[in-house]
Order: sequence, then C-alpha cells, then structure tokens
Amino acid sequence: MGQVVPILNRLLRTDGGRLRCGWRLILFALIMVAVTAVTAVVFPAGFITAQAALLVGAVFSGVLLLRLDGRPAGALGFYIKRAGISEAFLGLGLGTAIAFAVVALMVAAGGLSWIAQDGSMFAWFVGSLGALIFLAVPAAAEEALLRGYPLQAIAEVWGPWAAILVTSVIFGGLHLFNPNLTFLGTVNITVAGIFLGVVYLRTGSLWWATGAHLGWNWMHGYIADVPVSGLELLDAPVYDGVPLGPEWLGGGAFGPEGSLLATVVLIVAVVICLRTSALVPSDAAMEAQPLVVMVRNS
Repeated sequence: MGQVVPILNRLLRTDGGRLRCGWRLILFALIMVAVTAVTAVVFPAGFITAQAALLVGAVFSGVLLLRLDGRPAGALGFYIKRAGISEAFLGLGLGTAIAFAVVALMVAAGGLSWIAQDGSMFAWFVGSLGALIFLAVPAAAEEALLRGYPLQAIAEVWGPWAAILVTSVIFGGLHLFNPNLTFLGTVNITVAGIFLGVVYLRTGSLWWATGAHLGWNWMHGYIADVPVSGLELLDAPVYDGVPLGPEWLGGGAFGPEGSLLATVVLIVAVVICLRTSALVPSDAAMEAQPLVVMVRNS
C-alpha cells in the first residue's frame, strides 16, 4: 500500500503538487456537463437558452478550476473591465471583415447572388441588431467551452500550437451533425477554430475571440443572408442569399463555410493574425493573469 500511494500521486499530480493537465480537463468536462444540465432544467427550452446553459456551464467550470489554481476569475478571458467592451467590438470588426472577404470573393467568382424579397430597410436595420444579440450567446458559449479553460490549460503544458490544433479539431467535431455538412465544411470549421485560437492566444481575451466568432456568423447569417454551418437561423428582409455554381465554390446548403474560398481567406487570416503587431494583450488582459499568451512571430 505504501508503494501504491506514491504511484497514484505521480499519476494524478505534477512534481509541484498540481493536478495534471489531463485530469484537470476531465474535471472541467464533468463540472461543465453537470452545471449545463442543471441550468438547462431551469431555463425554458429553446436554442438560445440551451446555448446560454452551455455558456454558464463552461464559464463556471473554467473559473472554478482557475480559482483552485489561485488565479483570478478573469484569467478565463472574460474579465469584467471596460477594455472588454472595446475588445469585443474590435473582434466583431475583425470577424465581420474576414467573413465579408469570403462573401466578396464568392460574388466575384460567381458563387453567390441575391434575390429580392419583401421588407423595408428599417426592418433590416432593426433585424441586424436583433441578429447580433441572438448570435452573441452561441458565440460566447463555444469560445468559453474551447478557447476558455481547455485551450489555455493545454497550451500551458504542451504549447500553443498543440492547444490550437486539439481544440480546433474538437471545434470541427462539434459540427459533425449539422445539416448539409460537407468534407470541406468540416475542414473550414476546423481552420476557423485555428483562427479563433490564434486570436485568443495573441490577445489573452475571450472578448476578442467571441467578437470575431460573432462577426463571422453575423456577416454570413444576416448581412449576406446565407446558411451558417448548414443552419438557417436568420432571415434578413429585403433580399435572400442564393449559392451558385458547384458546391466547392458556392458552399451549397452548408453556406460559405462549405466553399474553398473560405479556406483560402481563413488561412490568410491566420497568417496575418500571427504576424500583425495589432493583436496584443491589453493591460486588462495581462492583469487577469492568463495561463498563456502567444508573442508575435518575428
């Protein structure tokens, strides 16, 4: 028995006495699932409330594990500071711009067009704000679930790229049951996960990552009025997006994420985000004591 305890202790803990990364990730998942399930019972049934329950579960679990490590809750990346507001809007602009580049290339290549439908511009503008609010919760939930504690914990032990790749593959896997999924769609969602992982690790901010995630979905789902990951969650008045040409070009029923042009744009975005000096952690992000940040490649 005296020999078993030290062996178990080495399996569970590092030499410094900290619970090993794998066990912390398992603990994160168990707590997250439990809290999400309880929250889902309290919330009324629905898509957004289910996403809100996931957000609560992922944030609660991540913050709890950070606190057990002696770190502040803000280390998760959702620090409650004024800087978080500006970072969310900057991320929104980044994600919207990248998604716009995909749409513009698709139009130029003959892969996307629009047809007129009923509605007014006033209703369009009101709807655009409603769409932002509607899409914000799912974006925050997925970022807290993957780019929150799991990515940071893996990056701390195995390095940033291992963390980005692992969480991006999981991100792609979470969409395997989406309608009208294609192989290229899975690839693009995985590459989008790499992009979002880089955004987080360059800024230390889930506000940045959530904003970028939201901007991508909002631009495609409402502004372009096409499916997002195979889902038709929104319908903008005035016009309706119509994919054209072969599936690899127009994305088909899966939306722009099914297009090869999205692959190209996302890869370019990853390279730019790695090289630019514009993405750096704010003072608020560093004060929150993130587990890991990624410095710019020289």
